Amino acid sequence: MMNFDHFIYNKAALPSDENEKREFFEQLEQQFCEELKNSETAQEYFKNYSPYSVESFIKFYASKKAMLSQYYQFYADTYHEKENLELHFQKKAEDMFCLILQKKLFNLQLQWRAGQLDIDWIDTCYDFQFWEDHILSCPFIPAVSKYEIDVMKEYLLRFEENDDAKHHYNRWQDYDSITKKEENGLMDDFPDWYEFYDSRMGTGMLLLLPNHKGTKENFYFDLFHEDSNKNNPPITYPPSAPYLAGFMQELLDFSKFFEKDKYFITLFKYYKYHQDKESRDPNYDDVVEAIQLLFEADRPVYCHNHLTWDKAIVAAAKEYKNTKIVEMLDFVFEEYLMMKELGFSKDRSLEEIKEEYNKDNIAQLFRKHILKGRVLNGEPEDFNY
Repeated sequence: MMNFDHFIYNKAALPSDENEKREFFEQLEQQFCEELKNSETAQEYFKNYSPYSVESFIKFYASKKAMLSQYYQFYADTYHEKENLELHFQKKAEDMFCLILQKKLFNLQLQWRAGQLDIDWIDTCYDFQFWEDHILSCPFIPAVSKYEIDVMKEYLLRFEENDDAKHHYNRWQDYDSITKKEENGLMDDFPDWYEFYDSRMGTGMLLLLPNHKGTKENFYFDLFHEDSNKNNPPITYPPSAPYLAGFMQELLDFSKFFEKDKYFITLFKYYKYHQDKESRDPNYDDVVEAIQLLFEADRPVYCHNHLTWDKAIVAAAKEYKNTKIVEMLDFVFEEYLMMKELGFSKDRSLEEIKEEYNKDNIAQLFRKHILKGRVLNGEPEDFNY
């Protein structure tokens, strides 16, 4: 791929002011015209053509050359879009591979919280959330197996009509949120990928393990806060009135209360109809993105005939994307095995990560509060609890 960093018209070397930039390219177009008129090479080429046509051709060519100079990045990206798309699928495959590591780390967290494991790099529950952000360098996660790669492939290749990208979770090691149960005893926020992994790997029983470490930490936190509140009583504020947001329902409720003019009453009714209609209509952005992906597909892609046209297009694009990710997973796995054998990491070194941990305010605050709570409870100032 051509590197345009040293291109004479690189955007970094151009005027930042839009008016100055427009003037610059207008002058550039004139410069290109003069170069063509005075070029012996160009005149040799033009001698076989009508002089009248040559004059208009020079203007057109100069204009096009100026445009290419201005939008070189767009045309470079377009030319390499196939290559960029393959890199995109590889990056997505790496993301999916990291989800295997996240689940393996979460299983370790369940065992650690139950007191079944001691892990050199873990002192507090929060440490698992820290390692979530450095998952590729985490030194204590057991090696990924080929079977786990196959499980991820199976997960990606499933067809679920109502699957709204459930593998896009926010915090993969947030134990409290993930294991929180609703009134019927179900874990509503348990990641779909975790559930699928457990069903294939037989690790679901780990969720039944007790949370001894978390319970003790909460006890130490309470002691710390009680002690802190003795010297610094918490400030009490009067209860605040509910917040009035400017969302649709709040607007409509207020309009019913406030509006007396029949035209505005009708207009707010029309507004509600428009909003409801938009919520029923196909998601325009999703459909356009799906069509763009399918235009670049390197194989025939077929739609499910039981879906509406918009859902069929989005589902077909998703299945194609996931198929490409599955094909890239083997490469990502081979690279992982090679890096592991050589002792390398795609993330920063453990020394750099350790330095970052020491600067992590939340991690250090957790440590400080727990240790203080242990001292207040007459226990050693360490993490052996």
